[in-house]
Amino acid sequence: METLAQVISAARSYKGLKRKLEIGEILQILGESDYDDAGVLDVADLKIVVSADGITEDLVKSDPWFAGYYSVLVNVNDVVVKGAKPLGYVDVISGSPATRRKMAEGIKTGLEKYGLKLLKGHTHPDSSYEAIDAAVVGIAKRVAKGTDALPGDKLIMAIDLEGAFGTKGWVRCFDSTLKRTKEELQRMISTIVAAIDNGYISSSRDISAPGILGSLAMLCEASGTGATVDLEAIPKPPMISLSEWLISYPAMGFIFASKDGAILDLLRGVGFSAQVVGSFTEQKQIVVSIGNENGLFMDLSRESVFGLR
Repeated sequence: METLAQVISAARSYKGLKRKLEIGEILQILGESDYDDAGVLDVADLKIVVSADGITEDLVKSDPWFAGYYSVLVNVNDVVVKGAKPLGYVDVISGSPATRRKMAEGIKTGLEKYGLKLLKGHTHPDSSYEAIDAAVVGIAKRVAKGTDALPGDKLIMAIDLEGAFGTKGWVRCFDSTLKRTKEELQRMISTIVAAIDNGYISSSRDISAPGILGSLAMLCEASGTGATVDLEAIPKPPMISLSEWLISYPAMGFIFASKDGAILDLLRGVGFSAQVVGSFTEQKQIVVSIGNENGLFMDLSRESVFGLR
């Protein structure tokens, strides 16, 4: 049986969380202070939502097809969790001919799965490295920023648990999308977009490489809040330890701030396992619990996910 201290230590020391420390320096140079999943432009009565992500080198080397597919998925999630319908995709591919072909095949599957249009691509045919970087653009009527969680908001996690693990380098992917049909994924995406558009979700972030608690810490720091989290309430597949799950990357995993739990039935109705797992707090600490035992995961008044302190 794991202790709370062991669970916290595993999540705190995870590479996916620690590498986020490098973000702050770059954004400070660029004069940006909005630490969110995606950027937003207001155009007439619509909001244009854009996300950009690079796939980790370990994943590109271990499975270039999967890297191509996930270059679509991770950007789709970033756009959807803001409340936008994803429409188009662009990429930059580098590597050997064999690697580029595999990445392109993975991209094609992702575009077909999510119904996106390839807008533009660029290929480096003579690079000394292998990489894929991509972006997705979508449109929204209303956006839920990852900077607007408020003390007293309910903390909701929604994760698709109908998946399987596949470790790709240091990234522990829990993929549920490949077995889902295009129609199932569209229903899941549309439900999130509609919930944001109707005001049920006030702030949100997807669960990504920093892990479940690391992603929550990014949302809290960007919003200037803390949170209390019942770790045993977090949706989790069976036969995996809590410490392993907290540093995993679920392909369809999202964190929401909401005034109530009204969206739970909507999310569950399209395939998510969704629970209220805690609440956002005024005190800038993330306090986690197992049973009656509480522990401090991160004190955001003294430390920073983004390397700002």
